[in-house]
Amino acid sequence: MPAPPILRDVFHALRDEWGEERDGITFDHGPPPLERLDVMLYDPTGPDGATAFATIGMSAHAMPPRPEPTGTRPEPAGAFAGPADGARAELRLFRRGPVAPADEQRLAVRLANLAAYPWTRGEPLGWGEIVSFPDEIPTFPGCRSVFLAGPWTAGQRATIETGTAPVRILNAVPISEAERQQALTARPETFFSNLLDTRDVCAP
Repeated sequence: MPAPPILRDVFHALRDEWGEERDGITFDHGPPPLERLDVMLYDPTGPDGATAFATIGMSAHAMPPRPEPTGTRPEPAGAFAGPADGARAELRLFRRGPVAPADEQRLAVRLANLAAYPWTRGEPLGWGEIVSFPDEIPTFPGCRSVFLAGPWTAGQRATIETGTAPVRILNAVPISEAERQQALTARPETFFSNLLDTRDVCAP
């Protein structure tokens, strides 16, 4: 069965941005409506570069609508405001330096599970969201959560324009428990700005 046009557009946008992928890991038979998800791998462009992981497949379907806010943390504002109902997204994750093949597989599995979150939990993902896991994120010791960020350097994209609908890029940034606690009490844009000033968010 041919890929939906929106996924072909996402694939070609990745090729235009980063060149040809080094590898890809396919996950079939995800939770409905996700039938297939691919995690593409891109090698670092230099000795200080990052291995990049990018999903293709999540944007084949619009995410479910957002439930009413609970008021448990400050609402995102501006660029970090959550997506409107019917938004589409894909995920990216960056890990500084080369990654062993076994760890690449484990990170790809984690990213694929995160891509299924909107349909397993019945709510969308957007910039400024925090998602926690029961165990550490592979190759990021002490990090059991991710903060979903928009672009933070001039070269990063915020969205991919396709012939179907815009696709928002969600960058999964692993964070520690202490950082998660900080994020719960601050506006997302303030938290992430402070995090960028504190450490390399791509490094383990």
